[in-house]
Amino acid sequence: MIPTGRALLYAEPIYLQADRSPMPELRLVVLALQDRLAYGPTFEAAMSALFGGGVSSLSPAAGPATGASSEPARTALPTSTPAPSDINALIAEAAKDLSDYQRLTAEGKLGEAGQKLEQLKRALEKLSARQR
Repeated sequence: MIPTGRALLYAEPIYLQADRSPMPELRLVVLALQDRLAYGPTFEAAMSALFGGGVSSLSPAAGPATGASSEPARTALPTSTPAPSDINALIAEAAKDLSDYQRLTAEGKLGEAGQKLEQLKRALEKLSARQR
């Protein structure tokens, strides 16, 4: 759970572990914010689907589907959508902050990791504010 303004962003990584491999493999990242749900093979892809109006998909290069029956559900877009480049920059910033947070935590640099977590919260708040 990551607080973003007045809402909470729920992130759930889904891993699969093979019978012969001791290391689980990240297969899917699911994000939920209020009444919106999105998923993707990476945190950045799920963020793009949640905030950028992209399509939730299991494939790394998700594009709009053309088949009517196989099209994944799109996330709700606000009436006035900000420029995609702005949203993509904020999504990339959030993904980098999360990656840095994970790396610093693994290295035991908890003070610096806490700062990265705060930066991630600010980036998510900016994304959330643009959705209103």
